[in-house]
Amino acid sequence: MASEAAWAGVLLLGFGVSSTLLIVSDHHVGAGRDDTRGRKADGPVHVVVAGGRVVSCHVRPRALALPPEELAGHVPAAVNEALDDDQAGRSPVIDPLALAGQFREIRDDVAARADDITAAIQASASRLRQEAEVPFEVPALDLGPAFDRLAETLEAIGRATAAERATAEATGEGAAAGGLVHAVCRPVGRVASVTIRPRAMRDSARLGEALTTAVNRALDDLEAGVRKRRQAAGADPEQISARLADLRDLGVEDLRAFGRAMNDFMGGIKAGPRPNR
Repeated sequence: MASEAAWAGVLLLGFGVSSTLLIVSDHHVGAGRDDTRGRKADGPVHVVVAGGRVVSCHVRPRALALPPEELAGHVPAAVNEALDDDQAGRSPVIDPLALAGQFREIRDDVAARADDITAAIQASASRLRQEAEVPFEVPALDLGPAFDRLAETLEAIGRATAAERATAEATGEGAAAGGLVHAVCRPVGRVASVTIRPRAMRDSARLGEALTTAVNRALDDLEAGVRKRRQAAGADPEQISARLADLRDLGVEDLRAFGRAMNDFMGGIKAGPRPNR
């Protein structure tokens, strides 16, 4: 029986570590910004992005000779390429729906292994009953509900995120230089359009600063709207962390209950022949 119990302990430990890693990963994804940089250097605009926000937007002086609408047309592509470059250097984002599917797939395997553990303990107990008094009921290890709860939570998060991404009308807007520069962003964190008024085309340095401010304000506005919709759907990072923490606590309590039941079972084993009943 010792080997089966040890195997069960390893399985339980692995489950606990997996749950902890999920919570850590969620905090990381919720934070969403690593110290990486993305750049778009060619063309009339040079953009540097770090942590999902524009650090600098350098407008080449000769670009001031372009019509405002033509120069404005170069900005979204430059910013978005820099954002992509920045994202490529950051930790990958976990897909909740895909992860939920994986948990569904391994649930049955884990349940089968848990049944094997229980069966092995029962077989050992049966052999031991020939020499000792052993409690009739062997505690069962059932991790299925814990996996189901976690998968259901991840699916709810994934559905909320997918719905948010599918909301075409969701936008973020930002302006700078007294409204002379205006930016519009759409999910997921991409610049859709930029408007530059002719009066903003007088100084390349100030224009670059205004573009940086307007785009970042639009990204912030978009993020605030996304956060509000996620809160309404129960899928805000803080809410997600709280729900996963609750699931972790439930899982830990399930394991403790199993441990207590096993202790009671082991404590009920008494040396000597089993009395006739």
